[in-house]
Amino acid sequence: MSQKTLKSIELFVKNSLKSIIFNKESRVFPQVVAEPSPTILNCNKILLLRPNRIGDVLVSIPFFRNLSEHLKDKNVKIDILLSSKNIVTKPAIQEYFNEIYCLPRNLLSVVRLIKKLKQKKYDLIIDLLDNPSFTSSLIIKAVKPRYSLGFDKENRNVYTHIVPLPDKSKVHIVERICHLLHPFGIVAEENSKSLFFQAPDDELLPLKKKKRIGINLSGSSPEKFWGIQNFKKLIEYINDRFDFEIVVFATGKYKEISKELNNFKNVYFAPFQNDFIKFASMVKSCDVLITPDTSTVHIASAFQIPVVALYTYQDPKFGMPWFPYKTKSITLISKHNFYSDISPEDVLNALIKLLES
Repeated sequence: MSQKTLKSIELFVKNSLKSIIFNKESRVFPQVVAEPSPTILNCNKILLLRPNRIGDVLVSIPFFRNLSEHLKDKNVKIDILLSSKNIVTKPAIQEYFNEIYCLPRNLLSVVRLIKKLKQKKYDLIIDLLDNPSFTSSLIIKAVKPRYSLGFDKENRNVYTHIVPLPDKSKVHIVERICHLLHPFGIVAEENSKSLFFQAPDDELLPLKKKKRIGINLSGSSPEKFWGIQNFKKLIEYINDRFDFEIVVFATGKYKEISKELNNFKNVYFAPFQNDFIKFASMVKSCDVLITPDTSTVHIASAFQIPVVALYTYQDPKFGMPWFPYKTKSITLISKHNFYSDISPEDVLNALIKLLES
């Protein structure tokens, strides 16, 4: 059988399963939990689903903390399923979990993992995504927990219990996720919603001798690269205005481009790190941060580092961007799906305003 035929069969099966999972005519009516209700879900084994990116894990830390704290004396085991894109965050969250799994990319390995999860006999699976996910839905269907919990959205019929989805245009993603604590009777206090995680003091960068500005060159996609000429001009402006150390963070594919910043005074290059905690420690050493990458924004939020955050335009129907949370910040949002209409002058003015606030 040809590769093309196999691909066609795979697509047909996937679309057929999607039509079942997202069937709006389904007669499945999950229980709606609109307010904190302490006696709804009593469980001994819980599995959380948190695939996707690093930022998805970081904005969920307040949920992890509150759930773990609430259940710590009840002999409840909490596990979590991450993905290959965010498994690097494991050291930051392992204190909250019994076991941490990684969703493999290989189909056969996925089948093996689902079989293993099914043998665990989970009482409850919680889907933390606030967008409908085919993968999460399929896992819930395959693992067959006694209960399943998620937001009221297109795949609502895979859950036994749902929580109304807060308005994405008005409620920050951290606050939205905390609504999934309602079936446990938990109301997250403001001081429990910090994104903080443990990271030691940095030992990779030179000893800090003056205030330090961190500049992160890019994010998870090419659209999140502001352009090397913009960074050059910004560094010129910073050097003219301030006497600060400037630490440049660049992922592997931008390492070569970053060399164009070699000749600027006060500039240091952060060593490339696959180790998430070591990277976070370097970010933590900064006094202020400039970044177009939301995962780095959330690290800044975790350690309350003031941040100038760059965002591309997002259609309001998809809700607000994932802004910095509980830290001083100024956000600059482009008018299009790229950063070119945000000027170095815009970023400098935002930086000055942030430092003066």
